[in-house]
Amino acid sequence: MKYSDIKLSIKSQFATTNAVVPYIEGAPGGGKSALAKEIGRELGFEHVEMFFASLRDPVDLLGTPNNDGEVTTWKPPQELHKLSTGRNLLILDELSDAITPMQNALCGLILERRSNNLRLSNQTYIIATGNRTKDKSGANRIVSKLRGRVRTYEYTENIDDWSEWALEAGINPVLIQFLRFRPNLLSDFDPDKICPTPRNWERVNLIDDNLPTDVYFANVAGDVGEGAAAEFVGFKKIYQGLPNIDALLLNPANAEVPTDPAVRYALTGALAHRATKDNFHRIAEYIDQLPPEFNVMCVQDAMKLAPEIKPTKAFTAWAIKNANVLI
Repeated sequence: MKYSDIKLSIKSQFATTNAVVPYIEGAPGGGKSALAKEIGRELGFEHVEMFFASLRDPVDLLGTPNNDGEVTTWKPPQELHKLSTGRNLLILDELSDAITPMQNALCGLILERRSNNLRLSNQTYIIATGNRTKDKSGANRIVSKLRGRVRTYEYTENIDDWSEWALEAGINPVLIQFLRFRPNLLSDFDPDKICPTPRNWERVNLIDDNLPTDVYFANVAGDVGEGAAAEFVGFKKIYQGLPNIDALLLNPANAEVPTDPAVRYALTGALAHRATKDNFHRIAEYIDQLPPEFNVMCVQDAMKLAPEIKPTKAFTAWAIKNANVLI
Protein backbone atom coordinates (compact mmCIF):
# COMPACT_ATOMS: atom_id res chain seq x y z
CA MET A 1 0.00 0.00 0.00
CA LYS A 2 1.16 3.53 -0.62
CA TYR A 3 1.80 6.24 1.99
CA SER A 4 -1.50 8.09 1.59
CA ASP A 5 -3.62 4.90 1.64
CA ILE A 6 -1.99 3.63 4.83
CA LYS A 7 -2.39 7.02 6.49
CA LEU A 8 -6.06 7.16 5.50
CA SER A 9 -6.65 3.61 6.78
CA ILE A 10 -5.00 4.19 10.17
CA LYS A 11 -6.66 7.55 10.79
CA SER A 12 -10.04 6.06 9.88
CA GLN A 13 -9.49 3.15 12.28
CA PHE A 14 -8.25 5.39 15.09
CA ALA A 15 -11.40 7.50 14.75
CA THR A 16 -13.41 4.60 16.21
CA THR A 17 -11.05 2.48 18.36
CA ASN A 18 -7.53 2.04 19.63
CA ALA A 19 -7.89 -1.73 19.84
CA VAL A 20 -6.27 -2.30 16.44
CA VAL A 21 -2.47 -1.89 16.28
CA PRO A 22 -1.21 -1.10 12.75
CA TYR A 23 2.18 -2.53 11.80
CA ILE A 24 3.81 -0.73 8.84
CA GLU A 25 6.35 -3.04 7.19
CA GLY A 26 8.58 -2.14 4.26
CA ALA A 27 12.07 -1.55 2.91
CA PRO A 28 14.60 0.46 4.96
CA GLY A 29 14.59 4.22 4.41
CA GLY A 30 11.11 4.34 2.87
CA GLY A 31 9.54 6.70 5.40
CA LYS A 32 7.67 4.32 7.72
CA SER A 33 8.64 6.12 10.93
CA ALA A 34 7.92 9.49 9.32
CA LEU A 35 4.45 8.25 8.38
CA ALA A 36 3.72 7.19 11.97
CA LYS A 37 4.93 10.55 13.30
CA GLU A 38 2.84 12.43 10.74
CA ILE A 39 -0.28 10.59 11.86
CA GLY A 40 0.55 11.57 15.43
CA ARG A 41 0.87 15.24 14.48
CA GLU A 42 -2.31 15.29 12.43
CA LEU A 43 -4.41 13.62 15.13
CA GLY A 44 -3.12 15.95 17.83
CA PHE A 45 -2.04 13.50 20.54
CA GLU A 46 -0.83 14.89 23.85
CA HIS A 47 2.30 12.73 23.71
CA VAL A 48 3.89 10.97 20.73
CA GLU A 49 6.48 8.61 22.14
CA MET A 50 9.05 6.63 20.15
CA PHE A 51 10.05 3.30 21.71
CA PHE A 52 12.92 1.63 19.87
CA ALA A 53 12.18 -2.04 20.40
CA SER A 54 15.47 -3.11 18.83
CA LEU A 55 17.48 -1.30 21.52
CA ARG A 56 15.56 -2.57 24.53
CA ASP A 57 15.33 -5.75 26.57
CA PRO A 58 12.23 -7.40 28.05
CA VAL A 59 13.25 -6.16 31.49
CA ASP A 60 12.64 -2.63 30.23
CA LEU A 61 8.92 -3.44 30.09
CA LEU A 62 8.93 -5.24 33.44
CA GLY A 63 10.74 -2.31 35.05
CA THR A 64 13.58 -2.13 37.51
CA PRO A 65 13.01 -3.57 41.01
CA ASN A 66 12.46 -1.36 44.01
CA ASN A 67 13.12 -3.34 47.21
CA ASP A 68 12.04 -0.70 49.71
CA GLY A 69 9.31 -2.04 51.97
CA GLU A 70 8.00 -5.53 52.52
CA VAL A 71 7.52 -6.43 48.84
CA THR A 72 9.37 -5.71 45.63
CA THR A 73 7.74 -3.18 43.33
CA TRP A 74 8.73 -2.37 39.78
CA LYS A 75 9.48 0.99 38.22
CA PRO A 76 8.59 1.18 34.51
CA PRO A 77 10.67 3.18 32.00
CA GLN A 78 9.90 6.89 31.95
CA GLU A 79 8.83 7.08 28.31
CA LEU A 80 6.11 4.50 28.90
CA HIS A 81 5.09 5.70 32.35
CA LYS A 82 4.09 9.11 31.00
CA LEU A 83 1.59 7.35 28.73
CA SER A 84 -0.38 6.16 31.75
CA THR A 85 -2.64 9.21 31.49
CA GLY A 86 -3.97 11.28 28.62
CA ARG A 87 -4.48 10.69 24.92
CA ASN A 88 -1.22 9.40 23.47
CA LEU A 89 0.46 7.66 20.57
CA LEU A 90 3.14 5.05 21.19
CA ILE A 91 5.30 4.26 18.15
CA LEU A 92 7.05 0.89 18.45
CA ASP A 93 9.85 1.58 16.00
CA GLU A 94 12.05 -1.12 14.43
CA LEU A 95 9.78 -3.83 15.80
CA SER A 96 11.17 -6.49 13.48
CA ASP A 97 14.72 -5.74 14.66
CA ALA A 98 13.78 -6.65 18.22
CA ILE A 99 15.02 -9.96 19.62
CA THR A 100 12.45 -12.72 20.10
CA PRO A 101 12.16 -12.32 23.91
CA MET A 102 11.44 -8.62 23.41
CA GLN A 103 8.80 -9.40 20.78
CA ASN A 104 7.18 -11.83 23.21
CA ALA A 105 7.20 -9.21 25.96
CA LEU A 106 5.50 -6.70 23.68
CA CYS A 107 2.59 -9.06 23.00
CA GLY A 108 0.97 -8.22 26.33
CA LEU A 109 1.55 -4.50 25.96
CA ILE A 110 -0.03 -4.55 22.50
CA LEU A 111 -3.02 -6.69 23.43
CA GLU A 112 -3.80 -5.51 26.96
CA ARG A 113 -2.05 -2.11 27.16
CA ARG A 114 -0.21 -3.27 30.26
CA SER A 115 3.00 -4.95 31.37
CA ASN A 116 3.50 -5.86 35.02
CA ASN A 117 2.77 -2.64 37.01
CA LEU A 118 2.75 -0.52 33.88
CA ARG A 119 -0.67 0.38 32.51
CA LEU A 120 -1.12 2.60 29.49
CA SER A 121 -4.12 4.91 29.52
CA ASN A 122 -7.25 3.70 27.76
CA GLN A 123 -6.69 6.52 25.29
CA THR A 124 -3.23 5.40 24.22
CA TYR A 125 -2.95 4.29 20.60
CA ILE A 126 -0.10 2.20 19.19
CA ILE A 127 1.57 2.08 15.77
CA ALA A 128 4.44 -0.31 15.03
CA THR A 129 6.95 -0.11 12.19
CA GLY A 130 9.57 -2.50 10.92
CA ASN A 131 11.78 -3.66 8.06
CA ARG A 132 11.40 -6.82 6.00
CA THR A 133 13.67 -9.80 6.59
CA LYS A 134 14.34 -10.13 2.85
CA ASP A 135 16.14 -6.77 2.83
CA LYS A 136 18.91 -8.10 5.09
CA SER A 137 18.86 -4.98 7.23
CA GLY A 138 19.02 -6.81 10.54
CA ALA A 139 15.30 -7.55 10.76
CA ASN A 140 14.18 -10.76 12.44
CA ARG A 141 11.10 -12.82 11.75
CA ILE A 142 8.09 -11.47 13.60
CA VAL A 143 6.95 -14.24 15.95
CA SER A 144 3.55 -15.61 14.97
CA LYS A 145 1.73 -14.65 18.17
CA LEU A 146 2.88 -11.05 17.77
CA ARG A 147 2.02 -11.01 14.06
CA GLY A 148 -1.46 -12.17 15.02
CA ARG A 149 -1.97 -9.16 17.30
CA VAL A 150 -1.24 -6.45 14.72
CA ARG A 151 -2.72 -5.42 11.40
CA THR A 152 0.11 -5.53 8.85
CA TYR A 153 0.35 -2.90 6.12
CA GLU A 154 2.90 -3.70 3.43
CA TYR A 155 4.32 -0.28 2.61
CA THR A 156 5.40 0.62 -0.92
CA GLU A 157 7.00 3.95 -1.81
CA ASN A 158 5.00 6.09 -4.24
CA ILE A 159 6.27 9.08 -6.22
CA ASP A 160 2.99 11.02 -6.00
CA ASP A 161 2.87 10.79 -2.21
CA TRP A 162 6.56 11.61 -1.92
CA SER A 163 6.24 14.62 -4.23
CA GLU A 164 3.36 16.01 -2.18
CA TRP A 165 5.39 15.61 0.99
CA ALA A 166 8.49 17.10 -0.67
CA LEU A 167 6.64 20.22 -1.80
CA GLU A 168 5.43 20.89 1.73
CA ALA A 169 8.85 20.08 3.21
CA GLY A 170 10.64 22.60 1.00
CA ILE A 171 12.67 20.03 -0.94
CA ASN A 172 14.62 21.52 -3.87
CA PRO A 173 12.37 21.58 -6.98
CA VAL A 174 15.24 20.15 -9.05
CA LEU A 175 15.17 17.00 -6.95
CA ILE A 176 11.37 16.74 -7.01
CA GLN A 177 11.19 17.05 -10.78
CA PHE A 178 14.08 14.65 -11.32
CA LEU A 179 12.36 11.90 -9.34
CA ARG A 180 9.11 12.54 -11.19
CA PHE A 181 11.09 12.09 -14.38
CA ARG A 182 12.78 8.95 -13.02
CA PRO A 183 10.29 7.59 -10.42
CA ASN A 184 11.98 4.18 -10.31
CA LEU A 185 14.94 5.86 -8.61
CA LEU A 186 12.87 7.06 -5.66
CA SER A 187 13.48 3.71 -4.01
CA ASP A 188 15.72 1.01 -5.41
CA PHE A 189 16.86 -0.73 -2.26
CA ASP A 190 19.77 -3.15 -2.49
CA PRO A 191 21.20 -4.47 0.79
CA ASP A 192 24.61 -5.03 -0.79
CA LYS A 193 25.38 -1.52 -2.02
CA ILE A 194 24.69 2.20 -1.64
CA CYS A 195 21.26 2.75 -3.16
CA PRO A 196 18.52 5.35 -3.52
CA THR A 197 15.76 5.50 -0.89
CA PRO A 198 13.46 8.37 0.11
CA ARG A 199 15.54 8.90 3.25
CA ASN A 200 18.76 9.04 1.23
CA TRP A 201 17.31 11.52 -1.28
CA GLU A 202 16.30 13.73 1.64
CA ARG A 203 19.98 13.85 2.61
CA VAL A 204 20.93 14.71 -0.97
CA ASN A 205 18.73 17.77 -0.59
CA LEU A 206 21.08 18.99 2.15
CA ILE A 207 24.21 18.96 -0.04
CA ASP A 208 25.63 22.40 -0.81
CA ASP A 209 24.88 23.31 -4.45
CA ASN A 210 27.98 25.50 -4.56
CA LEU A 211 30.43 22.62 -4.20
CA PRO A 212 32.69 21.93 -7.21
CA THR A 213 30.97 19.57 -9.65
CA ASP A 214 33.16 16.56 -8.90
CA VAL A 215 32.87 17.06 -5.15
CA TYR A 216 29.10 17.52 -5.43
CA PHE A 217 28.82 14.30 -7.46
CA ALA A 218 30.87 12.39 -4.88
CA ASN A 219 28.55 13.58 -2.11
CA VAL A 220 25.42 12.54 -4.02
CA ALA A 221 26.97 9.19 -4.89
CA GLY A 222 27.74 8.67 -1.22
CA ASP A 223 24.01 8.81 -0.51
CA VAL A 224 22.35 7.12 -3.51
CA GLY A 225 25.10 5.37 -5.47
CA GLU A 226 27.00 6.40 -8.59
CA GLY A 227 24.33 5.43 -11.14
CA ALA A 228 21.54 7.49 -9.58
CA ALA A 229 23.99 10.31 -8.83
CA ALA A 230 25.07 10.51 -12.48
CA GLU A 231 21.47 10.78 -13.67
CA PHE A 232 20.59 13.40 -11.07
CA VAL A 233 23.63 15.56 -11.76
CA GLY A 234 22.83 15.37 -15.48
CA PHE A 235 19.24 16.46 -14.85
CA LYS A 236 20.50 19.27 -12.63
CA LYS A 237 22.49 20.64 -15.57
CA ILE A 238 19.32 20.65 -17.68
CA TYR A 239 17.52 22.59 -14.94
CA GLN A 240 20.32 25.12 -14.68
CA GLY A 241 20.22 25.58 -18.46
CA LEU A 242 16.53 26.49 -18.62
CA PRO A 243 15.60 29.79 -20.24
CA ASN A 244 15.08 32.77 -17.96
CA ILE A 245 11.59 32.32 -16.49
CA ASP A 246 10.92 36.07 -16.30
CA ALA A 247 11.80 36.48 -19.96
CA LEU A 248 9.62 33.51 -20.90
CA LEU A 249 6.63 34.99 -19.06
CA LEU A 250 6.99 38.35 -20.80
CA ASN A 251 5.77 36.73 -24.01
CA PRO A 252 4.37 33.28 -23.09
CA ALA A 253 2.43 32.77 -26.31
CA ASN A 254 5.58 32.96 -28.43
CA ALA A 255 8.10 31.41 -26.04
CA GLU A 256 9.78 28.21 -27.13
CA VAL A 257 8.09 25.02 -25.93
CA PRO A 258 10.53 22.14 -25.29
CA THR A 259 9.86 18.64 -26.60
CA ASP A 260 12.38 16.74 -24.50
CA PRO A 261 10.60 15.10 -21.51
CA ALA A 262 13.44 15.87 -19.09
CA VAL A 263 13.35 19.55 -20.02
CA ARG A 264 9.56 19.60 -19.66
CA TYR A 265 9.77 18.18 -16.15
CA ALA A 266 12.42 20.72 -15.22
CA LEU A 267 10.54 23.65 -16.73
CA THR A 268 7.13 22.89 -15.23
CA GLY A 269 8.74 22.57 -11.80
CA ALA A 270 10.48 25.91 -12.20
CA LEU A 271 7.23 27.59 -13.30
CA ALA A 272 5.26 26.15 -10.38
CA HIS A 273 7.80 27.48 -7.90
CA ARG A 274 7.62 30.96 -9.47
CA ALA A 275 3.80 31.13 -9.57
CA THR A 276 2.03 34.07 -7.91
CA LYS A 277 -1.46 35.53 -8.20
CA ASP A 278 0.02 38.27 -10.38
CA ASN A 279 1.76 36.08 -12.94
CA PHE A 280 -0.42 32.97 -13.00
CA HIS A 281 -2.33 34.13 -16.07
CA ARG A 282 0.96 34.16 -17.99
CA ILE A 283 1.98 30.77 -16.66
CA ALA A 284 -1.41 29.33 -17.62
CA GLU A 285 -1.04 30.75 -21.12
CA TYR A 286 2.36 29.13 -21.55
CA ILE A 287 1.62 25.68 -20.09
CA ASP A 288 -1.52 25.45 -22.22
CA GLN A 289 0.91 24.58 -25.04
CA LEU A 290 2.28 21.58 -23.11
CA PRO A 291 0.78 18.07 -22.99
CA PRO A 292 -2.00 17.75 -20.38
CA GLU A 293 0.06 15.78 -17.86
CA PHE A 294 2.66 18.57 -17.62
CA ASN A 295 0.00 21.28 -17.65
CA VAL A 296 -1.88 19.70 -14.73
CA MET A 297 1.27 18.81 -12.78
CA CYS A 298 2.45 22.41 -12.93
CA VAL A 299 -0.86 23.81 -11.67
CA GLN A 300 -1.24 21.21 -8.91
CA ASP A 301 2.20 22.15 -7.58
CA ALA A 302 1.51 25.85 -7.96
CA MET A 303 -1.69 25.51 -5.91
CA LYS A 304 0.22 23.86 -3.05
CA LEU A 305 3.02 26.43 -3.13
CA ALA A 306 0.90 29.52 -3.80
CA PRO A 307 -2.75 28.97 -2.74
CA GLU A 308 -3.47 32.62 -3.52
CA ILE A 309 -3.70 31.75 -7.23
CA LYS A 310 -7.02 29.92 -6.70
CA PRO A 311 -9.31 33.00 -6.54
CA THR A 312 -7.82 34.51 -9.72
CA LYS A 313 -9.76 34.71 -12.99
CA ALA A 314 -6.92 32.91 -14.74
CA PHE A 315 -7.21 29.93 -12.41
CA THR A 316 -10.99 29.78 -12.83
CA ALA A 317 -10.57 29.81 -16.61
CA TRP A 318 -7.90 27.11 -16.40
CA ALA A 319 -10.09 24.94 -14.13
CA ILE A 320 -13.08 25.22 -16.49
CA LYS A 321 -10.93 24.31 -19.47
CA ASN A 322 -9.48 21.32 -17.62
CA ALA A 323 -12.68 20.26 -15.85
CA ASN A 324 -12.22 16.70 -17.03
CA VAL A 325 -9.05 16.39 -14.93
CA LEU A 326 -9.28 15.64 -11.21
CA ILE A 327 -7.28 18.20 -9.22
